[in-house]
Amino acid sequence: MPISNPHDHSIGNGPLAGCRLIDFSQGVAGPSCAMLLADLGADVIKIEPPEGDWARGVGHQVAPGESSAHLSLNRNKRSLCLDLKHPEGGKLAVRLAQGCDIVVQNLRPGVLEKFGLGYDALAAANPRLIYASIYGFGDAGPLAGAAATDSTMQAFGGLMSINGDSDGPPLRMGNMVSDMLAGSYLSQGVLAAMLSRHHTGRGQRVDVSLLDALMAFQAPPIMEYVLTGQVPRRSGRQHPMIVPSGTYAVRDGFITLVATQPLWPRLCAAMGRPGLADDVRFANAEARLSNREPLQEIIVPFFARLSQAEVARLAREHDLVISPINDYAALLGHEQVAANGLMRHWEHPAAGCVTDVRNPVRYSGIEASWAAPPLLGEHTRQILATELGLSDAEIDGLAASGAIVESGAAAPPAP
Repeated sequence: MPISNPHDHSIGNGPLAGCRLIDFSQGVAGPSCAMLLADLGADVIKIEPPEGDWARGVGHQVAPGESSAHLSLNRNKRSLCLDLKHPEGGKLAVRLAQGCDIVVQNLRPGVLEKFGLGYDALAAANPRLIYASIYGFGDAGPLAGAAATDSTMQAFGGLMSINGDSDGPPLRMGNMVSDMLAGSYLSQGVLAAMLSRHHTGRGQRVDVSLLDALMAFQAPPIMEYVLTGQVPRRSGRQHPMIVPSGTYAVRDGFITLVATQPLWPRLCAAMGRPGLADDVRFANAEARLSNREPLQEIIVPFFARLSQAEVARLAREHDLVISPINDYAALLGHEQVAANGLMRHWEHPAAGCVTDVRNPVRYSGIEASWAAPPLLGEHTRQILATELGLSDAEIDGLAASGAIVESGAAAPPAP
């Protein structure tokens, strides 16, 4: 059932209720961090330029400025649309930021400093401020100011080098990995900084870069390289360090299985070849890794003659770790997703009922906050009136000067 009032952006009831966050970020990484904190009850004010966050133009558009990217990354926020380059717009942003608990931003180093919105300037006025930043390559080194996207970071950060077939080109992972990881890591950092502030009374800077996040994500293969000096090779559909572990074709699709040492005898029994468990070529993990090809010659034809349903039955009977490879249609239609309430439904003024992925964190005594992503400038007047005490006449003057934009007055162009 759709949420009845999806645009009710009243203060949330989560553990961060009463905390105010100003979100200057655009795109994916910063907005995802701010959204995770909004899900926990923080009052998030998303400050957007007159043309809107550029992510409003990415993906399927249900209405101008209402894209799949925006809808998936900005729930539980209020939108204030102002022009930082306008003298009055910049002053408004500074006033709001000086009085908040947290700032989140992912612009290039030095950009916000030009408008008096850097950490040093804001912390001087508000020592309790937590200033959370996401950079591409970090804020130091020869690439500190370089532009970065998830695709280029997957390339620079080594991830593409280990993805793809052994005889094929490096491949990009399908999702925005470094962006989403950086947003998640930064939200953890903000929560830790809030706990520190509780004890010390002082805020601090919290920084994460896309490069930081992607390298931390790859800690196991990087450690393997550090210890052995061997650059990892692309292993295609197979796990580079566990055999058998990978993707196999069945009659009606594909499955993925993992057989660590405790699972190996069970897989042998399921294939009707219990003796393989004691075969010296395959008896332990190291032996199977050295004899990957002979083992594949046994496993590949076995699964090729089965259907996904038959594989699922074997997995249940022998307690194996095997899964079909679902596309999004199969995934979202699966009863496991429904049973755990992993999707939420809400009404969009232009698109009707929209289905969204919920925050994965559950609390036993708190229902997570939820409100639909805001329209561009939807809360401009409300925020200026309630948070800064401006009159309608003052707000009208700011709108006439171009310092601010209210909902419906502008729409971002397609990228």
